[in-house]
Amino acid sequence: MDPPATTKSPRRYQINDESNAHTPQIVSGEEDLSTPIELIKEGNSSSEEQENDYGQARSAIYDYASEKSLSHEESKLFYQHNRDSRQYEPEPHVRLPRARTFSLNYTGAGGPRRRWRNGGYPDLMGRELGPGVPDRHGYSPQINSIPGNVDRKRAARSDHDKAVDAPDDGSGIAGPHISAHAEESVLHDTSISTELREMSSMIQKVLDLRHKYIELSLQRPGDNPKDHPDWKVYPEPPKPVWTEETALSTNPSTTISRVNSNTFFGTEQDLSMSRSQVSLASVAEEPIRPRPTSPPRKQRKPGQDIGTDFDMSYFDPMPGTDGAMDFEIDEGSVYQVYENAQTRVEKRPWVKVPTLRDYYMDLNVVKEVSEDGPIKSFAFRELQILDGKFNLYTLENSYAEMMESKGVPHRDFYNVRKVDTHVHHSACMNSKHLLRFIKSKLKKSASDIVMFRDGKEMTLQDVFDSLDMTAYDLSIDTLDTHAHTDSFHRFDKFNLKYNPVGSSRLREIFLKTDNYIQGRYLAELTREVIADLENSKYQMVEWRVSIYGRTLDEWDKLAAWVIDNKLVSHNVRWLIQIPRLYSLYKKQKIVENFEQLIVNIFQPLYEVTRDPSSHPKLHAFLHRVIGFDSVDDESKVERRYYRKFPTPRDWTAPENPMYNYWIYFLWANMVALNHWRKRRGFGTFALRPHCGEAGDVEHLQSAVLCCHSISHGLLLRKASLLQYIFYLDQIGIAMSPLSNNALFLAYDRNPFQVYFRRGLNVSLSTDDPLQFAYTKEPLIEEYSVAAQICKLSAADMCELAQHSVTQSGFEYELKQRWLGPNYQLPGVQGNNVAKTNVPNMRKEFRHNTLENEREM
Repeated sequence: MDPPATTKSPRRYQINDESNAHTPQIVSGEEDLSTPIELIKEGNSSSEEQENDYGQARSAIYDYASEKSLSHEESKLFYQHNRDSRQYEPEPHVRLPRARTFSLNYTGAGGPRRRWRNGGYPDLMGRELGPGVPDRHGYSPQINSIPGNVDRKRAARSDHDKAVDAPDDGSGIAGPHISAHAEESVLHDTSISTELREMSSMIQKVLDLRHKYIELSLQRPGDNPKDHPDWKVYPEPPKPVWTEETALSTNPSTTISRVNSNTFFGTEQDLSMSRSQVSLASVAEEPIRPRPTSPPRKQRKPGQDIGTDFDMSYFDPMPGTDGAMDFEIDEGSVYQVYENAQTRVEKRPWVKVPTLRDYYMDLNVVKEVSEDGPIKSFAFRELQILDGKFNLYTLENSYAEMMESKGVPHRDFYNVRKVDTHVHHSACMNSKHLLRFIKSKLKKSASDIVMFRDGKEMTLQDVFDSLDMTAYDLSIDTLDTHAHTDSFHRFDKFNLKYNPVGSSRLREIFLKTDNYIQGRYLAELTREVIADLENSKYQMVEWRVSIYGRTLDEWDKLAAWVIDNKLVSHNVRWLIQIPRLYSLYKKQKIVENFEQLIVNIFQPLYEVTRDPSSHPKLHAFLHRVIGFDSVDDESKVERRYYRKFPTPRDWTAPENPMYNYWIYFLWANMVALNHWRKRRGFGTFALRPHCGEAGDVEHLQSAVLCCHSISHGLLLRKASLLQYIFYLDQIGIAMSPLSNNALFLAYDRNPFQVYFRRGLNVSLSTDDPLQFAYTKEPLIEEYSVAAQICKLSAADMCELAQHSVTQSGFEYELKQRWLGPNYQLPGVQGNNVAKTNVPNMRKEFRHNTLENEREM
């Protein structure tokens, strides 16, 4: 006889609105258990009129319109009901409920979910169900199917554990009884565990190699003297306008609600109290420091009198020569530092730098691991799991994050600090700003002598006469600096966009630091951009300026341009970009070999480190320099002309060295320099090149070894193992989707959103506002476009802003002020919601997920 189509049970679940709206109550009647359990409101028996807990009519499909109609007040109630049904595990002195970053204990159609202490499971609305009982959405937990990282290993051993723990069945065999099925499972589990162990060891080997190179070059957090609390920032940044101390001193009766890394208005007690009801005695756990008796020194107002707070006399007297320490370039074209004359004669350097051969051997290890099939599959699967975890997290905690953000007074996306971690100084203004500046100069300073051509001096008016143009003829279209239509996969055309009106003469006059007028126009334009940044208050930049390596005096000219024009601001730091243009210089007979370019780049830095008085302006400028960048068109095909690469001294061929060759010599010559500068108490440098925008994946392999962080990183989407390495070590990636959209990759295909969801350390940057931006706040423009296209929430935006600050080279004192006193600590411990506006539960989820991956 055929079995019945359905199974009847005399148990029915019903909501008891008077006691607990989320506790299933058993009532009389029968329920069809072959379908999902329905939560039926009391007094409503018609299936067509049944509604859920929040008044939404039950239907066979998800009613999007009804969901979107929820007001903020209903969202708050939704969150409170959901929270009240959970069982919290508060930690000592922590008022914040633990974020739901639980280990994944089972799988099914709806994904993993948290297990309750009594063995039951919550349904999607937070209500507790017993083990194996399907929830209202038809979800039946399978306890032994575990997708988590650590828990997967437990699941793989489950059959073996059950067999070992089985009692004696009376067969006379002492000890644990292992069935044939369990024995087969044990053998299968052993082979899987061995393979996983081998893959994990290979991944760890790549991480160890990276840590060796980063540690040797002093690029770890805390290695830079600027990362120490006793580093003095000069000029002194402006004091905060509002603090709790100033608020108490001006109005002692004001009640202040402290929102720090351990508290927010979201627990049972806090949500029942408004901020105005919190007394000072309940929140003032730390003693309030008294106000200073003497008024602070008067500072200039932000956006006004740029540079007037900077004085070269601050660096007087200049530090003297560092004893007997000396340097020279060795046979491998790497600068070495020697403690005295004897060690120099004996060729015993102070810091041992890996040779070019050692570097390529380590690079081959990274290449072999990243191209191994099983390891790539393993990394791909782990990245997919990370994606799924974040999807589940957002589904369950989006309302909670919103409520936590609402509990933070004053702070929102617009007034959290954000750093433009990748922007080129020559293109730091938008096209409208440049057009307005050129018109102003042409009207007011047309008689200025601006260049020397064909044996005679030319005024600005003469230059425009040669172009047959007037100020009235200029427009955004005639300026032609936007790169939106004709530059896709044409880096040569993109470079031409730096020429206003297509004229290299105007580029030299307005966008160069080293020209006939000593970069005066660019300095004035830079001062206007700095004023806009300081007026916005919460936007910082790290401008790239070029050192080409053609002559030894480039550093002194650049430093003089910055210091003499006093282009110093608390919103601005500088990176030095090295264009990979050796082949061009060789063709023009500017350099004889590649070593000459290295000497021109690094020798002035070693000289000023040994004796700052030899280059006083350079010494002052380097206080604001945070690292090196390497730039050029990565899409150029690289051919290996040599089986064994020659040293730079022997590289006399006209071909440009490969990318990884450039990266090694930038890194290697930075190693001894950083150690020497740290010994003297000067700031060190980080290597943060353009990498992975186009070209070969091998660029990213060299970046994994040598680089603090990178810009772009688009090719990581094609290299799952390298992407996983970037995640495990949290290597910074400054991404510019608007720039990539015009050059190499359409916005809808950009992996920025995927990287962010998986937990990679990504930030948003503008790259070239002159070519891509339309407003005077290009960084906000970048965030706003990303928010619209990628559907970013407020928490997402603030998390990206926090990433930009941690990736940046700003000093420890400033990062503390912007992110909180413990910003360098992981997870919730380092998060100050009052300053970052990033929910604690988001930080805890990110931290726990990362630790689970690292524990493997």
